[in-house]
Amino acid sequence: MLTPSPQDLRVALARYADARIEDSRRSTDATARAVEDAAYTLCVMTGTQAVPQALHTADTMLGARPTGSSALRRATGTRRDDNLQAV
Repeated sequence: MLTPSPQDLRVALARYADARIEDSRRSTDATARAVEDAAYTLCVMTGTQAVPQALHTADTMLGARPTGSSALRRATGTRRDDNLQAV
């Protein structure tokens, strides 16, 4: 398997994150297809068959310690505590 460059991998992660966000905001056939296309690309680039595996592998390839969906958070520029809401 060819190893993608970190930049190409980050672009694929960002594309996947953007597609997921757009699909959750306003789901259409086009947004669902964009999520599928981005997920497929990410899986091919990481040599995996499922998105959770691809995110884990992307974390490893980028030198991060895999912690759940940290690759997706990194791709969208969020931190774990950004998802906490004030009560």
